[in-house]
Amino acid sequence: MPRKLRAPKSMFSSASELEAAFYAALSAGDVDALMKVWSEDEDIICILPNLPYTQGHVAVRELWEMLFNIGRMNAHILATHTFDNLLTAVHTLLVHIQLTTPAGETQTFNLHTTQVYLKSEQGWCMSLYHATIAQDNNKLADVLPNLLH
Repeated sequence: MPRKLRAPKSMFSSASELEAAFYAALSAGDVDALMKVWSEDEDIICILPNLPYTQGHVAVRELWEMLFNIGRMNAHILATHTFDNLLTAVHTLLVHIQLTTPAGETQTFNLHTTQVYLKSEQGWCMSLYHATIAQDNNKLADVLPNLLH
């Protein structure tokens, strides 16, 4: 029996609008706004580099709270590839992250990310976020800005 997708907490009219809200919340360090983009389905998944596989609202929220306590993240999208249809969207991005710790130390790194979005009767929501450290030092962004792995 297929699972029924519950209504998202905020209504987004497109996957791109939801994606913009996610990265704005990430850069603002706003865990409440960040969690509003996720599906209310307990099968949501968040996979981040060097951290455990995370599934479900409580675990995903705790993961982001822990990250926001480490420091402030400023996210800048360098390249995007999207596949959207009527009910699903898969976006792969190259994202530059600048992390500033409370002590004022700054680290920068790039991530390859994959986001899976689902459309319900109430709008778009995120179902999966997967990120991995980009090992290519932005060569793809320089050579092929509209294509990722």
